[in-house]
Amino acid sequence: MRLRCLLTVFIAALLVMQTQPAAAATESIEHIVFVWLKQPGNSFAQDTIIKASQALKAIPGVIALRTGKAVPSQRRIVDSSFDVALIITLIDQAALDAYLVHPLHRRVVDEIMLPLVNRIRVYDLR
Repeated sequence: MRLRCLLTVFIAALLVMQTQPAAAATESIEHIVFVWLKQPGNSFAQDTIIKASQALKAIPGVIALRTGKAVPSQRRIVDSSFDVALIITLIDQAALDAYLVHPLHRRVVDEIMLPLVNRIRVYDLR
């Protein structure tokens, strides 16, 4: 299961990095968040998190933000057990550090996500 999560993160990061200019890809950080809901598959909760997450684009240092729901798959290598994923591209480590304590990020996480979420897994890659 852990290997599938890591492979999913790796592939997602490669796809995101291919869409970035070469200079940004070497300095930028991908902050990838996987969310499992208290009520798995609850589309209202999924949509609430996706919509609220769009506000995170306004935080300084955020280059791009993508959100989406897991795509079900019968392939053994695919982990589609999560409900929602976010891929936030930030300029650099300093931007990630500032993003994590930014009041808007804290508000989205504390007030919207955490009441709906059973588990969150985060991967940061350069």
